[in-house]
Amino acid sequence: MSFKEVKSQLIDLYLCIKVRKSEDIEDLNKDIIIEEKKALENLPLSDIMNYIKNSIDVLVEIKTFNKLQEKLEKDEEKNNYINNEDKNDLNGLKLYEGMLINTEKKIREHIRVRILKFIFPRFLA
Repeated sequence: MSFKEVKSQLIDLYLCIKVRKSEDIEDLNKDIIIEEKKALENLPLSDIMNYIKNSIDVLVEIKTFNKLQEKLEKDEEKNNYINNEDKNDLNGLKLYEGMLINTEKKIREHIRVRILKFIFPRFLA
């Protein structure tokens, strides 16, 4: 396999895993891909390999972020403490306690989101 073939295959790989915006995907056609491929052919092989590595890193971050979001949503469903009003709770203490627990939970979730914004600023901007 020649150097040009290897470079061409690496360019194809990069174009397959390149992270794109939603509007870019909608407008994507063969002409745009051919244009991108021609532009990439002038770059050194090390740059193309770095592009591939960075794209994979971004995809891994997206997957990690999505898993964290799913976990937060499951925790939210699992730990919903506000119950319907209890007829035996004359002073409303159980309802008040449930409201406090939910407020604390929302504060913890807010802190998690702030941490995620720090870790993954590209996705939560």
